[in-house]
Amino acid sequence: MLYLVSIYKRRLLRRFYMITCFVQLNLKLLFVLILLGFIIGKSRHSAIQNFSNKKCGYFIMDFFNLIGIPVHELGHLLFGLFFGYHIDQVCLYRTTKKAIHSGGTLGFVKMHHENHSFLQKLQGDLGQFFIGIGPLLFGPTVIYIISRFLPENLRTLPFSFQKGWAISLKALQQLRASDIIFLFVFLYIIMGISLNMELSRQDMHLACKGLILLEVIFLILSGLSVLFHWNLQYSIDILFRWNLLISSIGIISALIANLISLI
Repeated sequence: MLYLVSIYKRRLLRRFYMITCFVQLNLKLLFVLILLGFIIGKSRHSAIQNFSNKKCGYFIMDFFNLIGIPVHELGHLLFGLFFGYHIDQVCLYRTTKKAIHSGGTLGFVKMHHENHSFLQKLQGDLGQFFIGIGPLLFGPTVIYIISRFLPENLRTLPFSFQKGWAISLKALQQLRASDIIFLFVFLYIIMGISLNMELSRQDMHLACKGLILLEVIFLILSGLSVLFHWNLQYSIDILFRWNLLISSIGIISALIANLISLI
């Protein structure tokens, strides 16, 4: 009897762990990404409305879009190529005035997928999700890669802020003129990319098409983690912290842009 109870408890624990993993994959990874894109989008639209009422508004928007829009579109393009899509037409950047007068967008990527088999259809359907949220994944990756090439003084600067005001002030005093230039350029890159990580309606529509298949993959991953005793929680937590970091950068950049637009 005790043996049967023990087996029953183990099964319950496995099912509970599987459900927990599935819920956390959705909340910590999927929900955070969608929420990030929504908040940045709302903040960016507010800033655009404020800038449009100013004489130099288009110039300011184009100043940040110059790097942000190409990175946004490359996010769609690279995931499209990765999932076997055929690229029909690419426009990495257009000025705000040109986009408004032509009734189009600041950039676009047109592609299609040939579904000659069931596996190709699955590949195409799953690809739609990642193509849709591509800017939210590719943008932070570009920021991280660029940060690795910063001067040593700048790379260690964030750690000095955690050690108190005295050490932080000393670290700032040690910055050379070239370091300050690199810092401002890097901040410009961060703001340009972060402000353009928003997801358009077309992006959201495309991502939703592949959402069901992604949920199936999440369910399979949760089941395999129980079957093979994988520590999926650790990987989820790492990706969740990365999402929070990028969310903070994106939201702060959007808020700064709104403050600038009010000046």
